[in-house]
Amino acid sequence: MSQARSGRSAVGGGRTISGGLAVAAASAAAIGLLAGCGGSSGSTAGSAATGATARATTSAATGATASASPGGTATASAAGPGASTGAAFVAITEPFDPGHPAAAKSAPASCGGQDTTLAIEQCYEAKTESADAAIDAMRQASFAGASAAQQAAINSDDSGWLAARGPVCAKAYQTGGTIDGINIGGCLLDESTARLDALKGITPPEAQLKSTDSTSLSQLSWYTTPAGSRIAMIDTQGDATGGVIIAWVVIAGADGFAVNPAQFSYHDGSFTDAGQVQGTGADGHRVAAGTEYQFNVDYSTLSADPHAGKAGGWVYTPGTPAAVWR
Repeated sequence: MSQARSGRSAVGGGRTISGGLAVAAASAAAIGLLAGCGGSSGSTAGSAATGATARATTSAATGATASASPGGTATASAAGPGASTGAAFVAITEPFDPGHPAAAKSAPASCGGQDTTLAIEQCYEAKTESADAAIDAMRQASFAGASAAQQAAINSDDSGWLAARGPVCAKAYQTGGTIDGINIGGCLLDESTARLDALKGITPPEAQLKSTDSTSLSQLSWYTTPAGSRIAMIDTQGDATGGVIIAWVVIAGADGFAVNPAQFSYHDGSFTDAGQVQGTGADGHRVAAGTEYQFNVDYSTLSADPHAGKAGGWVYTPGTPAAVWR
C-alpha cells in the first residue's frame, strides 16, 4: 500500500497507518500499533467518542482573532488586506484542544512508536490539529475573496464536516476498551488528511487494505473518502458457485453517502467480477450522515479467474481506483 492517509483498520485487525506498518493492540510496547492507510491521528481514550480531551492552550491562530462558540468551533475574523467584512470566517476548533482555532503543532514522526497510550493519542491529536490548521488556511484564503453566499457555504460546509467527523470515527471504533481512543485518534487524522488532500487537489495513490472476515467494526480496515465517509469490507462466506459473498460496510460522512454497487468489484489483473447484489434496495440507497449501512455482493465467477487470485482484491472504484482489500 502506498498511501497511509487513506484508511485504517482497528489495532486488533492489523491496522495500516503511516507508512503501512502493521499494528496490534494493548500497550504501546505490545501494541506495535498503528500503521495505516491513512495519515496518523489521535484522541484521548476516556473521551474518545466525543474526541474531547481538554488540554486547552493559549496560542491563537496567526493572523486571526478568535472567540469560542458553543458548537465546538471558533469564530475568527479574516486578517490582512482585502479581507471580507461581510461575514466572519468560522475556523476549526478541536474538541480535544478547545478555546482557540486549530494551530500547527509539533509531533513525533511515528505516533505508534510512543511509549504510552496517552502519548500515542496526544501525538495523533497534534497531527490532526496541524492538518486542520492547514485546512483553515486554505479555506480562509478562499473565504476572503468570496461573495456573501459563498462565504456562508464555506462556513456551513466546514462546520458540517467537523460535526460529523467525531461521530463517524466513534461509530467505527466502539469496543469499550482504551484502544478505542487510539483508533479514534487515528481515524480523526485520516479524516482531516483526506479532506486536506482534496482541497489541495491531490489524488492519493490507491490504498492497500487488509481483508478480514471479522464482523466487528473495530476490526475492519477502513478507507476514508475526501467527504469523510468510511468504507470497509467483510469476507463473509463462500457460496455454491465457488464464489465469495462480501459484505460492504459504509459509515457516511457529513454529506451522506449514495451507494452505487457498480463501484464495488473484484479485480485480478485483467479479470473482473462485478458481482451480484444480494437482496434489493442497495443501488441508490442514501446513507445518512453518521450512520452505518451494509449490503452484500455475491462474486460468483471467481473460479474463472485465469490468474487464480494471485494479485486479486476487492476494489472500491469511485471513478478511479481508490482502495483495494486483499
